[in-house]
Order: sequence, then C-alpha cells, then structure tokens
Amino acid sequence: MKKIKQEINIQTKSGTFRTLIWWHGADKAYLVRVPSLPGTVTFGKSFEEAKKMAKDAIELYCSVILDQGKIIIDDTGKVVGRLPKARILVPAL
Repeated sequence: MKKIKQEINIQTKSGTFRTLIWWHGADKAYLVRVPSLPGTVTFGKSFEEAKKMAKDAIELYCSVILDQGKIIIDDTGKVVGRLPKARILVPAL
C-alpha cells in the first residue's frame, strides 16, 4: 500500500507552519519537511512521532532565528520577533 504525502499545519509558540509528512519505505519512517523553513527536515517511526518531531524542529529553528535578532513570519502571516530600532541620522546643517 502506497502512503500519500500529507500536508498538515503544526501550531507552535512561534506560529503555525505547513508541514509535509510521508512514509518512506526504504527508511521505514515518516519523513517530514517544512517548506517555509529552509533545511528543516526530520522524521519519526510513527505518524504521531513525526508530528512531534516536526514541532520540535520548528521551535528550535525559530528559537535560533529569534536569538539572531531576526523576525519570523509563519504560514498564516503572523509576525514574531521585533525589528531592531532604526537609527535616524540627521545631517549637520
């Protein structure tokens, strides 16, 4: 029986992210990819474990981004983080 790639939304403290989860027979695991967070991939031996691992991977990715002082925009358009204060330079007269 061929397992179809499923698209689900994962809710985290940094927002909601679309994930793709599918069964990979050779690895005997559910693989997970988060399209809006480049390089974010994980897996689980069961579908439920794959969802949990996806949430952990998303939260870790977002934590690193926020620690770098950047902002996160989730898949619903929610913005998390703060932009740095702009410094306005006034030219001397």
